Amino acid sequence: MAKILIVDDSAYARHILKNALEKGGFEVIEASSGTEALEQIPLQKPDLVTMDLLMPGMQGQELLQHIKISHPELKVIVVTADIQEDTRRELLDAGADAFINKPVSSEVLLEAVKRLI
Repeated sequence: MAKILIVDDSAYARHILKNALEKGGFEVIEASSGTEALEQIPLQKPDLVTMDLLMPGMQGQELLQHIKISHPELKVIVVTADIQEDTRRELLDAGADAFINKPVSSEVLLEAVKRLI
C-alpha cells in the first residue's frame, strides 16, 4: 500500500484529502506545516506528498524546493485555491508533478495519485 503525506495547515482540508485517499486504498500521514513535513519525510518515507501553497511559516513553494533537493524521487502534488496560470507554471517548473485546484474532487485527486505512483 502506498503511503501519502498530506501537508496543509487546515485540519479540515487534511480531513477531506485523507478521507478521499483512504477510500482509494492509500495509507495517509499528515503534517500541518512545511517544517513538520520535512521532519516526517525521512521518518515515514512517503511515496507521494500533497501540499498546500499558503501556510504559516514555510510556504509551499519553499517546501517544494526542499523536497526536490533532499528527496528528488518523491512525487509532489500541489493542492491549492490559487488558480493563477503563472503560479501553476512556476510550480511545475520547480518540480511539482501535478497541480490540483481546491475545492478538490476525489476523482481528480485519486486519478493524479494513481498516475504518479
